[in-house]
Amino acid sequence: MLNDRDKYLLYSELAKLSGAGFPINNAAEAILDTRPPGRQANFLKEIISGIESKKSLAETINSLSSQLSPLEISLINAGEKSGQIPEIFNHLSRYFNLKNSVQKKIKAGLIYPVLLLHFGIILLALARTAQSRNFAGEAMNVITTLLIVYIISAIFYYCFKTASRKAQRSPSLDAFLNKVPILGKVRKSFALSRFTQILRTYLISSHSVSSSILAAAEASASGRILRYTKEKILPSIDAGNPVGPVLANEPDNFPPIFARAYITSEESGTLDVELKKWTSVFTDEAESYSKKMGVIFPKIAYLLIVIVVIWQIFKMADIYFQTLERFIR
Repeated sequence: MLNDRDKYLLYSELAKLSGAGFPINNAAEAILDTRPPGRQANFLKEIISGIESKKSLAETINSLSSQLSPLEISLINAGEKSGQIPEIFNHLSRYFNLKNSVQKKIKAGLIYPVLLLHFGIILLALARTAQSRNFAGEAMNVITTLLIVYIISAIFYYCFKTASRKAQRSPSLDAFLNKVPILGKVRKSFALSRFTQILRTYLISSHSVSSSILAAAEASASGRILRYTKEKILPSIDAGNPVGPVLANEPDNFPPIFARAYITSEESGTLDVELKKWTSVFTDEAESYSKKMGVIFPKIAYLLIVIVVIWQIFKMADIYFQTLERFIR
């Protein structure tokens, strides 16, 4: 299974080679010549095998769905249809590089708080042991407490990952996650970045406005944008209306300043240039918010754990006072 760092490296090399005019199978073979790690090599071999068996890149990627997220599959499919696959590989490379660096920063920031939590739990157990003289029982309590903490953390992580995946199609889940401080801003910025990039790649490839908008909405990985596109934007386009005013009617999904810029560029015929600019703006915003999240999240976790440890210390002090009182009596 490819991790985020693997994907960053692979997409970076594929963007470079495909941008230089290499067919995808030749690009994959060129990367294989550099002897990448086993996971990356197996992925590249599967791509080569699929293309050599006369499958399109989209068909090959769909057969590798166990290794790729729905977001990657959607973007690569859109890139192949629009003929802008190097741009998509470059976007994915930048996305996974940022994701990997933020996750590493969060993990590094959580090391001390997690150790502090273990220390607090063990410290309380030592105090109880001094009172009860039941070392085996208290050791079992420590193990049980830590297991409960691990299980709760694992359940929370699984639920978050599941919710993030389902939010790509579920407007309600998408709206809920977007309300989470910092995280919501990261998600919104990345969704708009993907929306503007795919919309631009489709439009400059002479696709119809309706098919371009739909592809952009699907690639955004936002359930709210996808629903609004299907329910409001596409019917308006079919009725012969421009896209900009419809975007302006949904400020929760599309920032008013972006909607205004879209309207004026749509009227002046400079939509290509405007979308390229806004892709860069939204990507930079996403990176900025992601870095903030990498700093703030460990601090919040540290604060919560400090509160737990202080509570444990007070309990420990209470146990010692009770023990001391018994000795005095």
